[in-house]
Parts: sequence; C-alpha cells; structure tokens
Amino acid sequence: MTLFHPEPMQHVSLFMRFDDAPKVSVFLANLGLFDPNQATITDNNFPDRQGVAYRRIFNRALNDWQKVSEFFNIQPATKVSKIESINKTTLLDSQTRLAEIWKICLQHKEKQRYVDKQMDSVDHLFKLLEHFSNLDIDLKLLKRNFEFLDVRLGIIPISNLTRLKQALSIEGYYLSSYLQETENAHIIVAGIKESAKTVQSLLDSASFQYLQIPDEFQEHPQIVYSKLLEKQKQLKLELNKINQEYQGLAAAHTTDILEMGNILTLAKPYAILSREMLRNGQLTEITGWVPKNQVGFLHSYLDEHIHNPVVIKTRHPKPDEFKQTPSYIARPQWLHPFQQLIRNYGVPSYREFEPSWFFTLSYILMFGIMFGDVGHGATIIFIGWLISSRWPKVFSFFVSIGLSSMLFGFIYGSIFAFEHVIPALWMSPMHDPMLMLNLALIWGISFIIFLNIVSIYNRMRSFQFHQAYFNANGIAGLILYLSILLAIYDLFIHQYDYLNLVLILLPIAVIFVYQWQHSNIQYTERFLVVLIETYEAIINYLSNTISFLRVAAFTLNHSALAIALFTLAGMTDGVGHWLAIILGNLFILILEGAIVGIQVLRLEYYEGFSRFFGGNGTLFKPLELSPNKLVSVTKT
Repeated sequence: MTLFHPEPMQHVSLFMRFDDAPKVSVFLANLGLFDPNQATITDNNFPDRQGVAYRRIFNRALNDWQKVSEFFNIQPATKVSKIESINKTTLLDSQTRLAEIWKICLQHKEKQRYVDKQMDSVDHLFKLLEHFSNLDIDLKLLKRNFEFLDVRLGIIPISNLTRLKQALSIEGYYLSSYLQETENAHIIVAGIKESAKTVQSLLDSASFQYLQIPDEFQEHPQIVYSKLLEKQKQLKLELNKINQEYQGLAAAHTTDILEMGNILTLAKPYAILSREMLRNGQLTEITGWVPKNQVGFLHSYLDEHIHNPVVIKTRHPKPDEFKQTPSYIARPQWLHPFQQLIRNYGVPSYREFEPSWFFTLSYILMFGIMFGDVGHGATIIFIGWLISSRWPKVFSFFVSIGLSSMLFGFIYGSIFAFEHVIPALWMSPMHDPMLMLNLALIWGISFIIFLNIVSIYNRMRSFQFHQAYFNANGIAGLILYLSILLAIYDLFIHQYDYLNLVLILLPIAVIFVYQWQHSNIQYTERFLVVLIETYEAIINYLSNTISFLRVAAFTLNHSALAIALFTLAGMTDGVGHWLAIILGNLFILILEGAIVGIQVLRLEYYEGFSRFFGGNGTLFKPLELSPNKLVSVTKT
C-alpha cells in the first residue's frame, strides 16, 4: 500500500477464444480487480457486434427486474449463489419471465388503483354529506326544479344571517339555518319564483355560496350515510382481498425474482465488457486496468478457472494515459470518512499526490488546536458512539477529532470550559494571545510551503516540467513566497535592502513570462490579463498565509466563550448557575464545534487543495458481482 499516491497500475490485454469471453467476464468480475477500458481498434480487429443484442436483452430484463423487485419490496441477495456464465438464451428466458411477472404486477396495481380511487370517492362523499346531515328531508326533493317554488341551499357568514333573514322575509322568502359552524351558517332558502331576481341580489350581497348536492345523494341523509357506510365496508373487503392476492403473488414469485437477480448479476460483466471487447475471427481481446501487485494473481486465477488458454499482456501506463488511468486508493477503514471529504473536492489523478493521510492528520490536528477541551472532546466521541449504529462509517471521524480535542484540552487545561480543574500541560491560549497568533502563522507558512513542494512533485511525476519550474505554484512560485517572507522578516529587524527586492522581482518576472507564453488571447489584452494573474498569485500567497490566523482566532475564541459562560453563570445561584453552565457548554459544543469543523475544512480546501490538487482523476471501478448494485448498461 503506497502512502501518498494511488497504487501502481498495469494496463492488461486479455486474449481468448470468443466462446470463452462470457465465462472470463464472470470470473474477472468475481475477482474484483479488473477495471475495463475501450480497446484500440486496428485494421485486423473490430468491435463485438453480437454483444449489442445481449446488452439490449440485459437492459430490458434488468428494467423489469428492478420494477418487480420494487413492487414486491424484495431486497437483493448480497452475493451470487454460483459462479457461471450466462448465455443469450438463458438471459432471454429470464427477460421473458420477468416481463410476464411485471404484467401480472401491472394488473394487480390497476386493480389496487381502482379500489383506492373508489375509497377516495366514498371518503369525499362522507365529507360532503356533513353539509346536509342535519336536514330532515329527502335530498332528491331539493334537487327538483319546481314550477312555482324556488328552493336554494348554501352557506353564508354567520354575521350576515339575521340581516339576510329579515330582508328575505320582506320578499316572502323563508330562511332556515340547519347547521352552524364557527364562522359560517348552512341555510335553506325557499319562496315563490316571482321574486327570484330580487332574492338573488340579496343573496349576493350576503356572500351566499351555493351547495351542490351530489348525484349520489337521492334519499334522506341518514339513508345516504348508511349506504355510503355499506359501500365503504365492501371496498375494505376488496382491499383485504387485494392485499391477500399481493401476499400470494409475492410468495409465488419471490424465489424466481431472486434467482433472476442472480442471473442478471452474472450476465452484467459480459454486458459491460461486450461494449469494449474486440474480435479477430475467433480471437477476442479485452483490455483494462489491474493493480500492479495483483497481476500475478490474475494470471493464476484465470489459469485455474478457464480451461482454454488466456494470453495476458501487461504494460505500464503511458504518459498520455495518465489522465485516463484509474486511481486505486487502498487506505485503512478508519480513514474512509476523511476520504469522503476529499471526494467532495475531487479524485486524485493516477500520478497525483494522494492527500488522504496528509488531509486526515492535518484536519485532526487543526480541529484539536481550535477546539481543545477534554470534556467537549469526550462528548464528541460519545455522540459518535450514539450514532454509530445508524451511520457506522462516521464513527472513526468523531473518535479522531474527539481524541484530538481531548489532547489539546489537557495541553490547555480545559474541561467543559473549566480552566482550573485540571492542570494545563502547557497554558491556556488566553495567557499569551500573541504567541498563539505567531504559532498559527508558522503553521500556515509550513502548510503552504509543504503543499507547494507537493505541487512541484505532482507536475514532475506527470512530466509537466515547465509548470513545475515556472508556474505560480511551481519552483518560481515557491521562491517568490520565500522571498516575500524573507523581505517581511528583514523589515521587522530593520535589515531590508535591495537584495530583497531583487529576490522578489526575479520569480515574478519568470511567472509573468511563463503566463505570457501560455496565453492565447490577443496582444492588446494579454498584458493586462497576465499582469492581473501574476498579481493574483502574489495576493493568494499573502491571503492564504493570513487565513491561518483563524487557527489562533478560534483557539482564543474557545477560551473567550468559556469566560463569557462563567460570567453569565456567576450572575445566578443554585440551580440557575449550573443550568447556565450546562446550556452554555451545549452552545459551545454545537455551534462552535460545527463552525470549527467547517473552518478547518475551508483551510484544507482553499488554502490547501487549491494549491496542488487537480481532483480530475477517475476512481478505480472494477467489475464486480454484486446483486445489490445492478444498473443498466445503457450504451448499445
């Protein structure tokens, strides 16, 4: 395992009989060490067109398998039951069977959807019936169009009820309120049609809203209610029957679905490799990447499991392949949470410095410096333990930063913000703030110098020598940064001379010329653009260095919050005193702890990764036999 860059890779070409390709594909996936890539087409070979039909069948079968698995909520197996190759006929049979099962599922879903729609309709009618439940009359009478009688049902605000009743009585109309709610009244209005137009005007002024009686309501409200209740009961019985049918379907098809998931898992490797493999008669070629230390094992593994000979040719990656070569990063399990933070920024290229160890150790160190407290660190570890059952991968992250916080808590003599309970191994940061600021600057300068060296190392390994020598993050940039630091130091001790200016201007000139030569814009604009870029390089060095003062600032901030906490707690006695201390510690732990974590990540990303880390690499993704990772092979 290499510490500071991805594992060395070998480009592997496998030559075999065409008939053996499906079997070789399966065993390569079972090995889990082969990342395929597109082979180079020559005059003597051509793509395997027979794989097109195989992939189409695979994708159709997989699409149906995913739908039926989701329908029956079937969790796929963790591994395949038997290692074997899947021919086109077997795959087609599985696809046909899955299509039949999905058709049955669709019929069941349609039946379920119809009954659910009926249940929703009944529930809606129950709600509508509440508007008419207090009427002691057949509702169909209220829907009739009488020759002389005008009958209306509706809702008005309660505040308008008395006034409207009086106004309607003048027109010979009768108003009765049969249901009153908090703000509205349900009313029935009846009278002779001769005054209908005048009555309509009165109703509009009273904000009258008509109530439409559904066609299903043809009898007395109590009878309607009973019939709706009976229909709801019948629908529930139908739903129970449908659920029983679902259970029966699940029991009948679960074994088949799991078995076909197994078949699709075994078929997937060939479906993938058939896109890339080349043929020359009966000879087939598969190419890909394998970790260098596993090539010998690949030889012996295929010799053991493939009866016919498989010829293997290997070579080192070529310089023009470095960007396409996958990065295989083998790190201890406890580093994985920190690696995920790195992945959020990018993936290291094959020849690039792999920052897992540096990022992890520097992150843990800076977090502890900025948030040093024995009690808070122990609480962070406890929180990690509490959530480890749900999110086991983050446990090591919480333990690491918690231990760092505890270590610096002992150095500062701080436990739950108390600074006089345990003796400090060194001192509290507030005792000498200037020393803390100076140490933060030294740390930041060391951080930037180291990563500048890493940037030079990356470019050297990738044969980008001009960038390594003349780029703002190359040797010229490093000399510029050291010259600026030297000039600032000489200014402080009053020994500044013209040599300092020369040491600064020379690397600036080198960077300016380099950027000038690599700029493709017109001459009239090039000078201004290159000048700004050179100026930006200088400012970045200075601003990045100053940014590390936040390490000291948050260290002092932690102590300042502790002082503020005990000042507030000192204003109260008894229970209030301890309640203030507990709540204050929670505030510091949650708010400041989160801010410190984010600020450390910001320093790593913007002052660190931006200096050396391209993050444009490709992760090593070998073929594997994982039923729970089945995805479509979309390219045909």
